[in-house]
Amino acid sequence: MKRLFTTLTLLIATITTLHAQEVDESSITFGQNKQNKITISDDNIYFKIAGKELQFSSDSNSNDCKKGKQKGNSLEAIHAWEIGINVLANADYSMYTPEESVMMQFGNRKSTYVALNIFSENIKLNRSGSLSIDMGAGIAWENYVFAGNYSMRYQEAMMRPIELSSTVTKSKLMARYLHMPALLNYTYKNKFFIAAGVNLDVLIGTRLKQKNPKVVYKSETVTLNPIQLGYTVHIGTEKLYGFINYSPMEMFKSDTGPRGNRTSAGIGFAF
Repeated sequence: MKRLFTTLTLLIATITTLHAQEVDESSITFGQNKQNKITISDDNIYFKIAGKELQFSSDSNSNDCKKGKQKGNSLEAIHAWEIGINVLANADYSMYTPEESVMMQFGNRKSTYVALNIFSENIKLNRSGSLSIDMGAGIAWENYVFAGNYSMRYQEAMMRPIELSSTVTKSKLMARYLHMPALLNYTYKNKFFIAAGVNLDVLIGTRLKQKNPKVVYKSETVTLNPIQLGYTVHIGTEKLYGFINYSPMEMFKSDTGPRGNRTSAGIGFAF
């Protein structure tokens, strides 16, 4: 590495000697443009070309090549955890009898949304970093709690309600999705951001659960649409934001369950 370092030093010094400016006894700087500069010292060669930074060092204890970070003020719009509530918006039970409609309804205030964003990437679109594209991938869990002691089963080519024992304290439909958001993000003076984009959710699995007694129906058919594409908005700061997700697609496959749109809202946070 020291041989490479010496060769680079001699080459650059030979080509640019006429434009060199002495900075101090231990370093020489070539170029006065803020976006384009080369500085040579006893232990380092520092490049700055079109705003991009690159540094070579002869110190064996340091990295051979260090890429400087481009300055910017972009705040990430996708944090590790999101928690909130689910709502089946625009619910339509017209394909059921009035009695069945009551049994199929969800208690939205008890219905929870949790997402773990395992991967996220913030891609800057301008030099200042105020505009970026944020993408992520993770798992989302949606729990829809029935308003009463009811559940549903697949019968006669559609989801139909069933009545449970009065001892049951909680009954819910759980859906698990591969969650992939992509947002256009605007950051204001490194203080807060507002981002809007889309969510692509791919159904991984469903469960029907109840408590007292605790029973999990894993093999029951639940006719949720396998792919969901929707809108999302995130507004917040470096560590905390609020979000709203909405899918214009129906939650259940056509004519197999209540009509309605997946909607969730809550907060996202990073540790």
